[in-house]
Amino acid sequence: MIDYSNEIFNAVAVDLRSLYPGIRVVGEYVASPAAFPTVTLDEISNVPDYLDSAGQSKYARVQYRAQVFTNKEGGKRAQARQIFASLDVKMQSLGLFCKTYTTTPAIYNSEIYSITATYEGVIDRNGVIYRS
Repeated sequence: MIDYSNEIFNAVAVDLRSLYPGIRVVGEYVASPAAFPTVTLDEISNVPDYLDSAGQSKYARVQYRAQVFTNKEGGKRAQARQIFASLDVKMQSLGLFCKTYTTTPAIYNSEIYSITATYEGVIDRNGVIYRS
């Protein structure tokens, strides 16, 4: 298995924490976080994309799920979109591109606003990420 999930998570977490002091960034899915704003980033798929003649994986197609949660009074949507835009820039700079984007307010007029997106790319065994 080609696994660079920690490196990808750390790059995103360091970037977001420098841009948004106090933001919570975690590496696993959560249904509803305990603190706000929170960003989650977890690898949801990692499958071999090409095997060489020895049966060794040269590339893996990876997919990440990102969630942004905010509850800022009088601006939670704007804050979520701003954080997501920063996350998107970082993910693209790593070579991962957004494939899906949805806003998911759990309940009408909810206290929490969230954005969920998925990112994809192909990564080789040296950690180089290619656009898919």
